[in-house]
Amino acid sequence: MRQLALLLLTFAIVFAVFQPAQAQKPGYFPVSHLGLSYEFGNFITFQAQLTLPSPPSEAYLLFRAEGEQSTRIIPIQLDQNGNTLQRYEISQGAVRPFAIVHFHYQVKLQNGDELNSEEFFFKYEDNRFPWQVASVDLLTIHWYAGEAAFGQDALDVAQRGMKQANTLLLVTPSKPINIYIYASSTDLANALEIGAVPWVGGHASPDLRVVLVSIPPGPEQGLEMDRKIAHELAHILTYDLMGERYENLPMWVREGIATHVELSSNPDYPRALAQASSQKNLIAMKDLCGSFPPESGRAFLAYAESESFTRFIIDKYGQTSLLALTSAYGDGLDCEQGMRRAIGQTLNEVEMDWHANSLGENIGLTALNNLFPYIAILTILLVVSTINAFTFNRTSHE
Repeated sequence: MRQLALLLLTFAIVFAVFQPAQAQKPGYFPVSHLGLSYEFGNFITFQAQLTLPSPPSEAYLLFRAEGEQSTRIIPIQLDQNGNTLQRYEISQGAVRPFAIVHFHYQVKLQNGDELNSEEFFFKYEDNRFPWQVASVDLLTIHWYAGEAAFGQDALDVAQRGMKQANTLLLVTPSKPINIYIYASSTDLANALEIGAVPWVGGHASPDLRVVLVSIPPGPEQGLEMDRKIAHELAHILTYDLMGERYENLPMWVREGIATHVELSSNPDYPRALAQASSQKNLIAMKDLCGSFPPESGRAFLAYAESESFTRFIIDKYGQTSLLALTSAYGDGLDCEQGMRRAIGQTLNEVEMDWHANSLGENIGLTALNNLFPYIAILTILLVVSTINAFTFNRTSHE
C-alpha cells in the first residue's frame, strides 16, 4: 500500500499552476489545458495548448526557479491544434529543490512577430515521500517517518528554537517557514543533489524560507531536533536580519550564531577544542571566513571553534557587539576590517584573547612559540655578525 501511495505521489498531476483571470494583453496569447507533473530529481513534464493567431516558425518553453540566475529556454514542438507536451530531464540541469518555478511559453510567428504567454508557476517540492504536516503560526513541519507525536515534538522544538534565535538576533520572522524532516542523511543528501555525504545533517535555504534536516525517529530524536532544527532556523532568522547582505557574513559568523542557539549543546565540541588546542592543531579564524574544510573531522572542529568564538564575543563584548559585527560584515567589510569596526581590535587580538580565556592556553608561551622562528633567525644573524666583527678586528690588528 505504501509503495502504491508513493507511486501515485510520484506521478501525480500537479494542479498548482495558475492562469491569471484577466484580459489578454497585446503581444500575448492565451494558454489552455495546462498540465504539469514531475518526479522529484528525475523529470518535469509540461503540457499546454497554445492559441495563436497564425502558425509559428519557432516555439519555446522558458522556466526558472527562485534564486537561479539563468532562465532555461527549451525548444518545443506544437501539433496543428497548438498542443505541446515537453519533458525536461533533471539530468540536463538541476532545478533548485523546494523553489517556486516560474514558466511561460514564447513563440515567433512566420511574419517575425514575437508573442508570449502569461507566466505560470508551481512549487518543486520533494514528492518522493508521503509528507505529514503540522503547523502553528508561521511554522510548518513536514515529515514522513514517525507518528503524529514526532511531528508535534518537532513543532514544539521549532517554536523554542525560534524564540532562542529571536532573543539573540532581536528579529521576528514575518513570513512562513517550512521545515522538512528526512528520516536519513542519505534521503536528505539525495534531495539536495549533493550525493550521500554522511555528516551533512541539515541545510537551510534562507531566501526560500525552507529548512531541511535528517532526523530518524527513535531515542535520540529529541537531541537531534534540539540541535538541527534550532540551528537551521537560526540561519533563516539571520537572513531576516541581514537580507541580501547575509551572503557577506564570514562562514564562522553564520555557523557560530546558528550553533550557539542550538537548544542542546554538543558535548563533543569542548573535547574537540581541547584536543586540537593541546596538539596546536586549531584552525585559524581567518581561515574560517570563507568556507569550512570539506573533511568531516576538520569541519566538526570548525563548527566547534565557531560556536566557542561566538560565545566568547557575546560574553566579553556583549550581544550588541555581535550585532554590530554582523552589521559591519554585512556592509561588505572583510574579516579583519569588520572586527576592527565592531570590536575595535584586530581579529588576531580577539582570537588570542579567546585562546587564553576560553581554551586556557598560555598566551605568553604561544606567542613565544610563534616568534621562535624569527628569534632563531635573529640569533643566527647576531652570532654571524659577532663572529665577523671578531674576525675583522683580529685581522686588522695582525
